[in-house]
Amino acid sequence: MMRMPALSKKKELHVVGVMNGTSLDGVDYTLCKVKKVGRNVVIKYVDQIGFPFSAEWKQRLLKAAEHQMNVAELAILHHDLGKLYAEHFKKLKNKKWKIDLFGVHGQTVFHAPPKATLQIGEMSYLSAAAEVPVVSDFRVADIAHGGQGAPIASLFHQQTFQKQFAKKILALQNIGGIGNVTLMDRKGNVLCAFDTGPGNMLMDLLVQRVTAGKDRFDKSGRTASRGIPHEITVEKALKHEYFQKKPPKSAGREEFGESLLNDLEKTLKGLSFEDKMATLAELTARSIAESYQKHCSIQPEGLVICGGGGNNDYLLKRIQYHLPKTKVITTKDLDWPLESIEGAAFALLAAYRAWNIPSNLPKTTGAKKAVTLGKITEAF
Repeated sequence: MMRMPALSKKKELHVVGVMNGTSLDGVDYTLCKVKKVGRNVVIKYVDQIGFPFSAEWKQRLLKAAEHQMNVAELAILHHDLGKLYAEHFKKLKNKKWKIDLFGVHGQTVFHAPPKATLQIGEMSYLSAAAEVPVVSDFRVADIAHGGQGAPIASLFHQQTFQKQFAKKILALQNIGGIGNVTLMDRKGNVLCAFDTGPGNMLMDLLVQRVTAGKDRFDKSGRTASRGIPHEITVEKALKHEYFQKKPPKSAGREEFGESLLNDLEKTLKGLSFEDKMATLAELTARSIAESYQKHCSIQPEGLVICGGGGNNDYLLKRIQYHLPKTKVITTKDLDWPLESIEGAAFALLAAYRAWNIPSNLPKTTGAKKAVTLGKITEAF
């Protein structure tokens, strides 16, 4: 076992990034090798595994995210989630991963910058089980310096993908529960990064409602592909105040969760399930494309998509339709599994914390200065 002061002196770290996002599907663990090369930091994908949430776990997390828990329930959930990470670590042992450090995002149950953000999951249990340091609570340092606390994966996007698109204006679009983009110029400089709006969340919620939880998402967008978008509903949704705000900005379930779906279903009443799904997919695709057109000074020549939305073939086609001059691919085409990207981003941030290197990008979050993100837990 090695504590953080000793790890900070190592030039190469094996870091596991841990992510469970707003979609509430489960927890993804991504093992990366992060290396200091002169003044540069290089990250390489090694392996990945995911553990889905049970129906009971999803119900508890959803209750917390909808602000329906009292303090006692939330405190117990905070500890139980930490214990779940520790249980998952026991399964990771079977993979015989070499692990120096964990970077854990935790479960967001509230995000309303600049007032507050809260990611739960007590890290002492994982640190005690794995006998390595855990870095977590990445967003608050940025907020403390006047930022949005999001998006904070832009550093990873910049370092990992821009090199593969030399001299191209590149956008990296994550489509998890919420969508977010990082736009880079031909030299690899980040021009802007912000949450574009809904990702999979509205589509997943409708699938789960209609199937009574039997299905969690629209596999490959097959249901949506058989429907026709209801343009009146799409236009109404795109008038949401969030889309009118200028970056830096970030969103969550508060803006694009159950309450919005309830509102949209009023205008979708009487339509088939297929038409409803096509409408929500069109809303996601257009909100992404129009976010670039409204808020980016230059438009991307290449678009790399990651996150679960990259598996939705119909959604990808609709995004390509609305961005006809942009080449759209996914991270799978660049040898990074779609589900690995967010975890890898937090693996990189954890390594930066170990080396005490600032890791937020003030231009994208609105923070007053660059700061080191994350808190360290050592419970061994």
